[in-house]
Amino acid sequence: MDVYRKDEHMGEKMIEETKKVNLTELFYDLVFVFGISKITHVLHSLERGILSLNEIIIYIVVFVCFINVWNVQTVYMNRYGKHNLLHIIIMTVLQMPALLFMAANVSPDMEDSWTAFTLAILWIAVVQFLQYIFAYTKHKHSEKDIKLIKDFLWLLFARLVVIVISLFIPGTGRILLTGFGSILIILGSSLFRKDMAMVPINLPHLIERLTLFTIITLGEMLMAAANFFELEKFSINSVLIMCQIAALFLFYISEFDHAIEDNLPCQSGAGLIYKHYFIWFGLNICTIDLDLDYANDAMGIARVIMMFLGLFLFYLGVFNNAHLNKKSHKLDKKLMIPFVLVYLLGLGSSFIFQSNVPVITVLCTLTIVLETVLFVSFVIRRFPKEIRKEMIGP
Repeated sequence: MDVYRKDEHMGEKMIEETKKVNLTELFYDLVFVFGISKITHVLHSLERGILSLNEIIIYIVVFVCFINVWNVQTVYMNRYGKHNLLHIIIMTVLQMPALLFMAANVSPDMEDSWTAFTLAILWIAVVQFLQYIFAYTKHKHSEKDIKLIKDFLWLLFARLVVIVISLFIPGTGRILLTGFGSILIILGSSLFRKDMAMVPINLPHLIERLTLFTIITLGEMLMAAANFFELEKFSINSVLIMCQIAALFLFYISEFDHAIEDNLPCQSGAGLIYKHYFIWFGLNICTIDLDLDYANDAMGIARVIMMFLGLFLFYLGVFNNAHLNKKSHKLDKKLMIPFVLVYLLGLGSSFIFQSNVPVITVLCTLTIVLETVLFVSFVIRRFPKEIRKEMIGP
């Protein structure tokens, strides 16, 4: 598939060859599998039916820091990175050990070891800053590229400064400041969207990278569900939980593998990336829900809140990208009204039966499956008859 880039001098769209996801990027993602697994267990106090503010702060900040590192590296590789020895060393030798160190030391009580965690982030921030310095030297003759690279250098430098300052702040303040350093990238990217659109993102490559990271997040959810398939725990609930995961996967790919238009010209990619934060947070919160003690009926209210909060964030992230859909797949009231009603009915009924674990599991499964049926049928119906037949099967 081709990506179209507008050439200002010729006044026409020129075809740019689609960039493939390379093996180093896939290898790089493996450390995030471990990282997400550790982050999922930060909210340790939730297992006792309570929520610790300190754990919530650590959970959000650590998650944002990990995703931000992945995000910066993915965008760089998309526009300027090549699958050569230099970039392989940068990603695997210079960054992955620090990421592994960060992941290995994630815990609910990591406030005492936060300095070490911050130093690892600082090292990665320096490496990613130097990457853009290198890109600057290679694109001196392109005004659009130089302008965009300077924008990124300012953002990455600001992140560096904030992270360094956080090392000298005591208590929870340093954790919040470290997180703010990563959030600066998000805020700054929204200011430089026009410059980003001048050097369009390779959309098929970006969508594939985002999809792969989402599958990693779903993979962690699958690992949590695997506990219910042990012989002594296996029941109808095990099958229902697997149906939930499969339905969420089908919902996601219906949007990003079928409904979305991946040949849009002049895309900055910023919105697509940052709206995925909601998707990843949502799926991870659903995973935390699966890790709760299902044998304890007193955990019912926590389970309902976590599951439906996670679903809300997941659906919000998916639908917020729907403006990139094909013209034939723009969202309408015929889809959204029943979709919202199903969600609210599922939430309300789950609260009513919060002390009954089997009933809650059935209600959550029905909600997710019905939402998926609504959306998938919407996506399929909007395609021509020939394509519909291919999508459904022989």
